[in-house]
Amino acid sequence: MGMMDWAQWKPTYDDIVNRLNLDSHADRHATQILSHLLEDKDPQPTLRQIERLIEGRPIIVCGAGPSLERHLTEVISQTTLRESTCVASDGAASALLELGLRCDILVTDLDGDLQSIREVVRRGAIPIVHAHGDNIDLVREIVPTLETVVGSTQVEPTERAFLWGGFTDGDRACYLVSHYRPSRVTLAGMDFGDIVGRWSKPGYETNYPADSMKREKLAIAGELIDRLVFQTDVEFTLL
Repeated sequence: MGMMDWAQWKPTYDDIVNRLNLDSHADRHATQILSHLLEDKDPQPTLRQIERLIEGRPIIVCGAGPSLERHLTEVISQTTLRESTCVASDGAASALLELGLRCDILVTDLDGDLQSIREVVRRGAIPIVHAHGDNIDLVREIVPTLETVVGSTQVEPTERAFLWGGFTDGDRACYLVSHYRPSRVTLAGMDFGDIVGRWSKPGYETNYPADSMKREKLAIAGELIDRLVFQTDVEFTLL
């Protein structure tokens, strides 16, 4: 299955740890907890399902940026939306629900609206839940409630927490899909600027300015996607 080799990812991870002053021990602890919660779930059938949803197909990766609604209603045709596999990055799930659109795969570290996350999963989205040092409580609370779920990590992978590469939900979704050889990838609602979309965090009615940490994360996401587009022969279109 299409996974990232830890040795290949480690220099990028170490760089991100330094830039954001992350606690890599907490990331590893979170990964162990996630793996433990998933130890009774065989991930292989779900991974095969993910591969079937992506391989050879057009993909739309939805970020939770301010432009998402316009991209999904005005820019991408209804036919394309119907024919594509739709991958939501965390809070984008709320937008897809609001617009009555299907979500096939959800890439999340659980900091979007939990009600929306639960609802798209109830409607058939496959959740890929990411563990890191800051979301251990959410992982403990939500993962046991999900019937079908695959774990992901940003440190050494385990038999239950997989490493595809990527750091924020949006760029991690891009790394995930590129590993399974889609025909092409369209990125919707991926805004790497200073404004955060209202869907990216619960409790915001409007878009809001990014703080310095968020700006740095968006910068990292942009760099990682640039690198991915450069390294892969998959056709990426950034709307």
